[in-house]
Amino acid sequence: MHPYEDRILVDEKRGLFAVADGVTHSTRGSGGVAAELALRLLHDYFTNDVVEAMKKIHQKVMRERENDITIGETTLTVASVRGDYLSVGNIGDSPAYLIHRGVVHAMFTADTSPLGYITQVVGHPKNIRVHIVEARLRRGDMVIVASDGVGHVLRPSFVVPLTKGLNSDSVVKEIIQEAQLKVNEYDDDKSMVVLRVVG
Repeated sequence: MHPYEDRILVDEKRGLFAVADGVTHSTRGSGGVAAELALRLLHDYFTNDVVEAMKKIHQKVMRERENDITIGETTLTVASVRGDYLSVGNIGDSPAYLIHRGVVHAMFTADTSPLGYITQVVGHPKNIRVHIVEARLRRGDMVIVASDGVGHVLRPSFVVPLTKGLNSDSVVKEIIQEAQLKVNEYDDDKSMVVLRVVG
């Protein structure tokens, strides 16, 4: 068993939500420390531009790692909601989805090689690309931001029925329970944020 290395950020006042999945086998240091640092920096740096904030976070983590060997690496997926406008940025492979009228839309790009290795995260390599996807939110929509520990169960046949009648907390419980029952090849940490558009 490795230490729990996922971290989440829920800032309803600013419409800012994120999941950071610390890399267990970082090139050095702790993924959990990196995840915590990334979300603290996100809280400080975010000014309505997801890409700009994420680039600043990566640069700051790179600088901090030069003098602090406890800082590892982490994925980072950020969702920003302003009115009915959704922006999702990601570095790494932590998934995000928008469920609209029974259709599941991927809101991320998995930074993985053909062999399944993560090709970029916050903290490695020096130059990274922030992926960004934007969408218009409508009543009844659901947004899921998660770590890859639950990613393998986020299939439409399972997720879509959850959008009908369940509140966000219940959806989180159902998905995490499913992920615990159906462990993938690697039983990773399980964290997520679920948003529902009710107005």
